[in-house]
Amino acid sequence: MRKRCLACGVEKDDSVKEVYPYPDDGLIDDPIDPFMMIDCQRERDWRVVTVCHECFHRLQPDQWISDLCWKSLNPLRSFEELPKMKDT
Repeated sequence: MRKRCLACGVEKDDSVKEVYPYPDDGLIDDPIDPFMMIDCQRERDWRVVTVCHECFHRLQPDQWISDLCWKSLNPLRSFEELPKMKDT
């Protein structure tokens, strides 16, 4: 299935694994999914962002990002347009 990065808009087949292109980040050497999901917070409002490896590298997240960090990518989708995080 084809998906888009919510930041830059790149479209990829999410069934095709990719090698993360930034080995110095120390993530993994094996092929992984082309998109990563990150939690994004504004005050008490949590959203989920789906980003490609390039945008993930630009964010350099720890465990989650703030809405200001998301905005720093100049994303195609605003914080308000991101899918809300579901309660677990």
